[in-house]
Amino acid sequence: MNMIAKTMLGAFAAFALMACGNGEKTARSGQTVTSGTADLGGAFSLVNQNGDRVTEADLQGKPHLIYFGFTYCPDVCPTALQKMGQAQSMLGSQADDIGYVLISVDPERDTVESLSQYVTASGFPTGLKGFTGTVEEIEVAKAAYKVYATKVDTPDSAGEYTVDHSDIMYLMDKDGQYADYFSGRSTPTMIAARVTKLLKSGK
Repeated sequence: MNMIAKTMLGAFAAFALMACGNGEKTARSGQTVTSGTADLGGAFSLVNQNGDRVTEADLQGKPHLIYFGFTYCPDVCPTALQKMGQAQSMLGSQADDIGYVLISVDPERDTVESLSQYVTASGFPTGLKGFTGTVEEIEVAKAAYKVYATKVDTPDSAGEYTVDHSDIMYLMDKDGQYADYFSGRSTPTMIAARVTKLLKSGK
């Protein structure tokens, strides 16, 4: 990994954590930061919202926007996915030239059935794919993308919990290589512009 990119990515991730359970930020998201190339992405084996096994190879052939979140997230995740949907609309005729993926950080609750309903929510990207798996399989995917996510007990409800996780949207090129990422403060316009630039590059 380029040392500058590694340093900036690590620092950025530390300031991009969100508490989805109560809507409070554990740290503020920064602006989109890009420098050099980052060692992100890699092998995984998960299950999509249709119950079919998927791997990193299924994301090759065209660029993808990837977000790690969960269906019980009341605010941060829906906001990010709605931004993804707005960016999709801005892409116009190029909208189908890129894929849209949600990878669960809550595999214990995010079943195939719940994901199949969630990904069709109003405002989310058309054709949004949802991936889940066992706890172990999700840990592998999280590690590949250097995603922070941890369960946090909810004080008011016995046995209930939320998941604190990094609020970062990844842009991967058609070969599955890291291209860019976006924070919670990135706008749909910024996302669409960067995707358009990537598509023009042919990567």
